[in-house]
Amino acid sequence: MSSSSPALSELVREYQSTQLEHKRNTEQLRKAAIHDIGDLCDTATTSLSAQLTRVLDNQREIESLSRDCALLVQQHTRSTTKWTKLVDQFSGALKELGDVQNWAQVIERDMLDVAATLEVVHASLNPADTTEPPQPTLHTSRSASNL
Repeated sequence: MSSSSPALSELVREYQSTQLEHKRNTEQLRKAAIHDIGDLCDTATTSLSAQLTRVLDNQREIESLSRDCALLVQQHTRSTTKWTKLVDQFSGALKELGDVQNWAQVIERDMLDVAATLEVVHASLNPADTTEPPQPTLHTSRSASNL
């Protein structure tokens, strides 16, 4: 057993040395992994922070453009309302003009009929007149169409 004792103690020392070496390697790997994970977290945080900043800037820009668009829509609505009122007024004026033209034509026809009737009455009351009065005719208005 004594001969095996130095060999055994040699094996134990070798084992302990190997264990210590494995422990050191494991600790170095653990520290490297922690450092690498820290770097990864820093990179991810920086990237996410930059992306978040861009998103927030875009959101502010969209909100600003949205407000501008709403103002433009309101201005367009007011402008459209004004134009609609003007078109309605113009349409009413044209209608009134058409009514006036029609009224003038009716009055002119009535006056021509009255004048023709008066000429017939005058001719029948004065049969001694040698000039023949013109025959009563209904005339269409030319002057009214020039309105």
